[in-house]
Amino acid sequence: MRQFVLPPSWDGGPSLLLEGSAAKRLVVVLRLQPGSVFPAIDAKGGVHQCTLLEAGPARALVAVSQATREQSQVQLSDIRQSSAEAAAQPYTNSRAQAHGASCIPQLPHIVLAPAMLKGTKLDEVARAAAEAGVAILQPVYSERSVPKGDGSGRVDRLRRIVAEALGQSGSAVATQVLDPVPLPEFIASHADAAYCLRLYFHESPLAQTALHGYCSSGPERVVACIGPEGGFSPGELSLFDAAGFRPAWMGPGVFRAETAAIFAVASIRIVCLERSSWSMKK
Repeated sequence: MRQFVLPPSWDGGPSLLLEGSAAKRLVVVLRLQPGSVFPAIDAKGGVHQCTLLEAGPARALVAVSQATREQSQVQLSDIRQSSAEAAAQPYTNSRAQAHGASCIPQLPHIVLAPAMLKGTKLDEVARAAAEAGVAILQPVYSERSVPKGDGSGRVDRLRRIVAEALGQSGSAVATQVLDPVPLPEFIASHADAAYCLRLYFHESPLAQTALHGYCSSGPERVVACIGPEGGFSPGELSLFDAAGFRPAWMGPGVFRAETAAIFAVASIRIVCLERSSWSMKK
């Protein structure tokens, strides 16, 4: 685990009492001792430094303090480091130091809207989204989505998966999982968002330009919609076009819905992070 994800019960105070599985993870699994210092992230992406004050197999008391600006600009020490290792090289990342933390490209605010999928297919999408720095995961109900009922139980599961992925990956973006909404409602809520890049991914080459071209302006916010197993319906494609969304294509071949969502995020991430190193040719 690279960082500890502060639970929703934390009220922003200087201390936090952990019980049950959260305490067991720190004390039993990671074998932290009183005095151990480790990094943490809150639900809004704030970076913190935690110190284990009291430790028991089912109870742990943790002191929480906000990380300094310099500390938050580089990757925090791995929570698995010993206290001695962390003290010898606190809050460092050799590559970040060598190149300068301010030189690290910033990802845009990414909103991923995958259609609700059967079974546990969204689990891997949620995990990959958290690892890749997606800001918001917003499942949507499309015409061809097989699950049509209340998705609250599934959303709770996705939130647990995201919290675990944030801890393992060390991502500085605290991914939020929102409740599912009908696709027309989601499209309408972004119809006037001229300040961001809005995309829907489709298996046919409908794209007006390459993904590099869409991202050439360096958008601060990217909305990416992925269809279900049967793809978006013709009516939904018309809704996208009318609302100003642009079609994106990931090449020949048909991906599974969960694979398409992960590939879409990976493509956006790489293009945006490496935008300064490529140039568009007419």
